[in-house]
Amino acid sequence: MREPRALFAGPGARRALVDGARGQVELALSGGAYVSLVPSHWILLAEPGAPFGPLSLVFDGVDQLDLHPGAPAEVTPSRLLVGDRALSLERMRDRASTLGGPASAPACVPLPTPPAPLQTGIAALAAARLSDGVRLLAGLGEGLTPAGDDVLAGYAAARRALGAPVSISPVAAGRASPLGLAYLRCAERGELPDPAGRVLAAISQGSVAEARAAIRPLRAWGSSSGIALAWGMNAAVLQLTERVN
Repeated sequence: MREPRALFAGPGARRALVDGARGQVELALSGGAYVSLVPSHWILLAEPGAPFGPLSLVFDGVDQLDLHPGAPAEVTPSRLLVGDRALSLERMRDRASTLGGPASAPACVPLPTPPAPLQTGIAALAAARLSDGVRLLAGLGEGLTPAGDDVLAGYAAARRALGAPVSISPVAAGRASPLGLAYLRCAERGELPDPAGRVLAAISQGSVAEARAAIRPLRAWGSSSGIALAWGMNAAVLQLTERVN
């Protein structure tokens, strides 16, 4: 049987592929899985055609790997071992994550009202009360990436795109989920899932119509992650535009 081969890796996945790193499959998905690697890295194993993000490692042959939760994982110079199978990393290409261009006249995108538990934290971010926002949002919600963590990631990415980068992950560490923290660290570098990058590009240019059109694909990123990222982006726009005004 032909050994499955990695096609390309997002920047966060590339940083995680350190020779000797070990971990395990944390969550099996339809057509992929999340893998944690010591000390604090994550990889999203995904098949071609799946939405791409900064932790994505896209490969052919998803059905050939043992992706049940708890399956051991180890990185070698040329392979990622998962369970009793190997994924070749030879000839793997790097792929950048999408982020919007320089801001001109940023505008918020119309979104559904956030759930009540998120509203106070989002309001704190919009009011430039960063420590309060992190305290109220980090780790808030269910799943591997709680909605509160996604809000913080969207906020951090938008702050970077709008020329006012902020460091949130050191404060969120210990509060955010491990995977949420990994995505937050990527967002601070300007690394986002492709659908979120398109929304942020439209927001940065003040194109409400384009941002509204890009929201639908973003909703497909996780169960609640996509729309939560956009709530965070809007909070950054409000905070920065009100500061200027």
